[in-house]
Formats: sequence, C-alpha cells, structure tokens
Amino acid sequence: MPQASATTHTDAANPQDLGALELFQGVGEQDLAAYAARCQLLHAVPGHVLFSPGRLNTKIFFVLEGQVRLYAQTGDKRPMAVADVGHSTGLRSALAMQPLDHSAIVTEASRLLVLDISAVDELVKRSHAFARNYAALLAGYLRGDDCLHVGTRMGAATQHGYIDELTLLRNQRWLDEMLPRLLGRCRIGDKTLAVAAFAVDKLDEIVKQHGIGPALRVLETIGHWMQDQTRPTDILAISKNRYIFAFLPDCDLDAARGLAGRLKAQIQSLPIPLATEKAPQPITVTLSLGIAELERGKGEQDFLGKTEALIQKSIKLGGNWLSEAF
Repeated sequence: MPQASATTHTDAANPQDLGALELFQGVGEQDLAAYAARCQLLHAVPGHVLFSPGRLNTKIFFVLEGQVRLYAQTGDKRPMAVADVGHSTGLRSALAMQPLDHSAIVTEASRLLVLDISAVDELVKRSHAFARNYAALLAGYLRGDDCLHVGTRMGAATQHGYIDELTLLRNQRWLDEMLPRLLGRCRIGDKTLAVAAFAVDKLDEIVKQHGIGPALRVLETIGHWMQDQTRPTDILAISKNRYIFAFLPDCDLDAARGLAGRLKAQIQSLPIPLATEKAPQPITVTLSLGIAELERGKGEQDFLGKTEALIQKSIKLGGNWLSEAF
C-alpha cells in the first residue's frame, strides 16, 4: 500500500549538524549544544516556501541537503539565484527587517538548519569563534557568494558543489551522490518519477566549425532555457558527457513525453548567438531525446543507463528524434 505523502516538518537541531557548518567551526562542544537549542532542523518537501514578497523574514537558512531557489517575481520559472548544499539564504533580509521583494522556494526534498536572527547577537557575545565566523558570513553576503547567482560565474563556489558552473544545472557529482537518494525516497514513498533527457545533436561539429567557446555558449543557453521550460520542482542536471536530464517528481511517462515533445519542437526556434566571424547569425540546433520512468526494483544505474541508451538510439537514427522504451 502506498505510504502517505511526506510533509514539511521540523526537528530539534543537534550539535553535529551545527559543527558541520563553517559558521560554527572552532566553537566548543558546550556552546554547540547550547546553540543547537536555538536552532531548528527543517525537513522541507519540494515547493515549500521559506519566505515570499511583502513579508518580513527573521531567519537564516543553511542548506544541509537539497536546494533552495530565489525568485524575483512570484510565478517566475527562472530563478535569480540558487542556494545549494553549503550555501545559505535569508541573512540579508533578516538584517534589513523590511518587506521582501523576492521569494525562496525549496525545489527538492531538503534539510535546512534554521537560525533565528534574534539569537545571533547572543551567540556572538558568547563565542569569539562564532563572532569571527559570523563576520566572514556577512562578508560572503556582501560579495554575493552566499548563493549561485544565475547568469554569473561563481568560480570556486561551484567546483566542490553540485552545480555545473556553465549551465547552472546539477552536475555529475549530484548524479553520482544525490540522485540515488532521490530515487530511494521515491521508492520508499511509492512515488512516481519520470525523466526527459537529451543530447545536443552534432555538438562536436559545432566545436570543429566554430571552436569550443561557441559550443559552450550553446550548452549555456540551453541550460538556462531549460529552467523556463520546466516546473520549479523539476530537477535539472547535466552529466560529464553533456547529456541533460530533467527529472520530474510525481510524474509518469506521459508527462515526460509531453515535456520532451515541447523541447523537441521549441528548441529549433531558440536563438543561440555564437557571435563569431564564421557564424555571425544565431544557429539552430536539434536534440536527440529519450524518456523513461522509474521502475520498481531497479537501481539508479539502470534508470540512467536506460535513459542514456535511448538518447544514443535517437542519435543513431540521425538526431532530432525522441526514443522511449516499450
């Protein structure tokens, strides 16, 4: 029998959760235990709103697992920033104590450590180590490296995380480490999960004709475009071999087929500026797509392997094709 759907809930934080954060590095065990009593551990489901425009925020949210996206306007599909594992959000607005002009939404099952801004002054007075780390956190917010800001390069901030610097999609490390957790949660909760994935046709030819820079611009443009084509709760990733995946929670093969069909049709009208002497005008690309649905008793390698095999089948058929298992 299917289990009840997961809901957002909070637990008491523990010293181990705090000790894993840079904010609490060097803080003694007794102080960690005291600080943990002032924090909460939020287990949030996709779609949970941390804060929204027009409201006040008094909390700092540290992402231990999962992802939070910040949106300038309600209903936007493309985020203005992403708070990934190891990042935080909320400090700037909590200090400002003014109505917010943006929202923060959890986009996959996440664990967040929540610290109320009212507790910060007390913690600063109790511990020099905390005060030093808090000053560094404030400096990070001023630099803008608390989140990954869409449309900018964050350099080292992405090297050891789960975000691909070029496309701002999930990276191979996420596929290796976090996808198995997502699939496990789907199986435990007896939930559906579908995927629509693709490779850009003849990307190697673009490299040969125009160079690596224009080819990277193709991937960058498509990565950002994908955020406009999917729901905030869909999870987008790019593998090391440049296959792009859209994981669709609570969706079946029909939903993946619908998304893949739209991508296949609309990609040809997407202007991709190369801005080179060889290609002064935008080029048109096509996709080789594959769709699949998570099967009972199958592991993540089976799930990914089947999807990649379908992409390869579409490539062998000449590209601009959608393949699915029957």
